Amino acid sequence: MNGIDKDKIIGSWFGMAVGDAMGRSSKGLKPAAIQQIFGAMDGFKDVRPIMGKGIKNYRMQGLYGAPAQCALVVAEALLKNKKQFLQESAKNFKELAKAGPEGYFGAYRNHSACLWRAVDLLDDGEVQVSEQNSSTSLFVNMAVPLALFQGKWSKTLAKQCFDVCLLMSQNRFEVVGTVLAGFLVTRFLASRSEENPLVPADILREAEEICRQAEAEYQQRFPSSEDGGLKGVNALSGALKGLAEKFHDQDLLQWLCEYSNPFTKPEIHNPSQGFVMTLLPLALHCVLHPPEPGFAATLTHSLSHGRETEMLGALVGSWAGALYGFDSIPTSWKSGLVNAKEIRLRAEALSARRGKNEQKNLFDMEAGLTAKEFEEAKRNSSKEKKKGVQLKSSDLWADDEDEALVPSKEDRAEWRKFQKEKTKSKRDRRKNIPSMEDS
Repeated sequence: MNGIDKDKIIGSWFGMAVGDAMGRSSKGLKPAAIQQIFGAMDGFKDVRPIMGKGIKNYRMQGLYGAPAQCALVVAEALLKNKKQFLQESAKNFKELAKAGPEGYFGAYRNHSACLWRAVDLLDDGEVQVSEQNSSTSLFVNMAVPLALFQGKWSKTLAKQCFDVCLLMSQNRFEVVGTVLAGFLVTRFLASRSEENPLVPADILREAEEICRQAEAEYQQRFPSSEDGGLKGVNALSGALKGLAEKFHDQDLLQWLCEYSNPFTKPEIHNPSQGFVMTLLPLALHCVLHPPEPGFAATLTHSLSHGRETEMLGALVGSWAGALYGFDSIPTSWKSGLVNAKEIRLRAEALSARRGKNEQKNLFDMEAGLTAKEFEEAKRNSSKEKKKGVQLKSSDLWADDEDEALVPSKEDRAEWRKFQKEKTKSKRDRRKNIPSMEDS
């Protein structure tokens, strides 16, 4: 396909599902809690040891969630009718929402309000701009199948990424981020890291330009948008410019949060919070600056940031998979991924640009997986209630509302007092946090 290595296409698609599934088990956990409970995120983790000790919803070990499901919806639409993939995508999104176990939104394995709102607003009959305005990064992975199907960057692909996001969210940053995600898949597909080491500055410069083009297109189409205020027009490209300038600085992540705060109402204290303005640059930095080259090291390091690890893992997995290829994914991760055969079949179909007869029906497949997770949750919840130390959710889980109460650094006395109390509280809590060895 256009000279693109099939191994890299399959690696990107499979890597997205692996990253999503691996990150799903630690979703919501703070970095310190991940270290205490799981150690390194070097595999699909079993959440049963911490059921009832902070975890709110059971997650089947090795099963991907909503970011990969959104990508599957678009992939299925492309393979069925590439000319009307937007209409087909809308139908697929609605189909997956029709029925599901108690506590789930249809077959979706996600409890975010922005997902059900977006799907609820879809019109089966026509393609229209969504009234939803979310910027959590949930929908940016819809660009992955589009990029793998096309193989190379083009105006057509840019438009497809732009339009597919508008199905689910009209937010400026989510739309531009979706275009960026698609570009980076093609950019890493074209890279040969083993022969010509990546030059982060070059990729960041290209990514900034792609963002500026998408931002200009967005401003032309939606001139009355108030996303990010007056300075929001070129906000994401500005984040990438700053990322390039501060690439090796120790305070890079702190700067990214401070830079992003004027563009969102919820205050950002960590780049791995669910805001596209910080999550995408963080994911890109993880791929461009891993502790050591390779898919495993890159993904493991990225998930150590905690919080929105499911979306972060899906992004990093798709880009690192495109860069290093399918063969670079550890064998245990390939075999441990739930539904690996069907994920592989769809990767091959995207590579060939046509569906495979042996593929399962999307709705039947996802409904079955969600039902299976639901049944596992029922069996395990009754067992876990009877054992283990009960911990408050704040001991393990990131709480954006708590983080929003952090005093301003300008009030030095309150800031120092807050930091001292926070350090003491963490030290006391960690004595009681369970580890995998204790389970």
